[in-house]
Amino acid sequence: MRLRYVSLFAVLTACTTVAPQGPVQTPPKPTTTTSPPAAESSSSPTAVDAPSASAPLPANATFDDWKQSFIAKAAAKGFAPEFTAQVLSDVKPQAAVTSSDSQQPEFSKPASSYMRAAVSASRAAAARARLDANPNVAEIVANSGVPAELLGGIWTMESDLGRVQGNIDVVSALATLAYNGRRRDWAESELIACLKILRDSGIGRETLKGSWAGAMGQTQFLPDNYLTLGVDGDHDGKVDIWNSDSDALASSANLLAKAGWKPGQEWAVEVILPVGFDYYLAETTKKTPAEWAELGVKRADGGYWKPAETGEQATILLPSGAKGPAFVALPNHYVIRKYNNSTAYALAVGLIADLIAGRSPPVTPWPVEPPLSLNQRMKTQEALKAAGFDPGAIDGVIGIGTRQAIRDWQRANHMTADGYLSFDLANQFVVMRGGAAEAR
Repeated sequence: MRLRYVSLFAVLTACTTVAPQGPVQTPPKPTTTTSPPAAESSSSPTAVDAPSASAPLPANATFDDWKQSFIAKAAAKGFAPEFTAQVLSDVKPQAAVTSSDSQQPEFSKPASSYMRAAVSASRAAAARARLDANPNVAEIVANSGVPAELLGGIWTMESDLGRVQGNIDVVSALATLAYNGRRRDWAESELIACLKILRDSGIGRETLKGSWAGAMGQTQFLPDNYLTLGVDGDHDGKVDIWNSDSDALASSANLLAKAGWKPGQEWAVEVILPVGFDYYLAETTKKTPAEWAELGVKRADGGYWKPAETGEQATILLPSGAKGPAFVALPNHYVIRKYNNSTAYALAVGLIADLIAGRSPPVTPWPVEPPLSLNQRMKTQEALKAAGFDPGAIDGVIGIGTRQAIRDWQRANHMTADGYLSFDLANQFVVMRGGAAEAR
């Protein structure tokens, strides 16, 4: 979940993965239905004078000013100022974190390129072997209801089965994000969770390594998620999501279970759309599988819906537009997106899980497409807004608002209204803004 990817189905996120350039999640991540931890009880009297915890930080504040402000806030949560000051003693703003937090990628791969690189038989086989060799997986699945193959998909996408977990000091990363101010409240709440981990969990500072956004371990948990959702999957008395496969998998299973995973149901099913299908319905309309079938939508595998699935409200997704595979997304797809709110990420996790379970890859091949430049994406948004189809912020992020604006513009211009920004369509918008079309 750490890579940078902006396409039809991507939102900015942050996490660690060795998959090809892909979804990067904007904190907070993972999102769950659980509430934040209660304020920590006092471990020692406050012994150091510090600014009021409620005093606002001046616009021209230095990093040391921020440190003193945070020390006071932590004291109000029960942490001795000396302890917090010691944790922050060697912390300095990290330029790489600031850059990652604010930088838009100059080029972004389309979903088709991302899927071809992220989802492979070799990655699925490696995950299956690790899952089969783990003596705790059966118990984790039984306790959570989350299938092993889905956990394998998460594990693969998050850290390549633990191989790449990120090597940035999480305390420094979160302190930088807090000082920068764009998400100060969130970053400071995660720093409070770091203090609790260091004070109460027997975890050393050297262990708190992860992504620039603070995600840690083999399945990339934020500090607060570690505290509230971490599980001792190997029953050794501690939750070690960095070194214990079982702890990482059990923790992820717990997150997904609490986010509403429905045992016995699929995450999505590839479908074949009929000739003349109204593509405007994709991503905008929910229907039961039976209702989609009445419109001529058929399962690509020729199979049948499970009884528990027949009454579910489902959405059709077109990650590569009308020319690529189509999927009926069931509620479990959106549970995966509680882990990382990117459709591309959730599809990759699910498709890897299908391969782990021995199911076939999509019948419809992924198209071959060139990447979109930042200029193409921003000119698209500018052209849509000028034409009266508001995409939201002109930021180069092709999110829900921009896709809906594209879909409405396509329908108004008697085109296939799939909401997909292809390379050729992006060039058309560039020309509409008076620019020159970009070469493939």
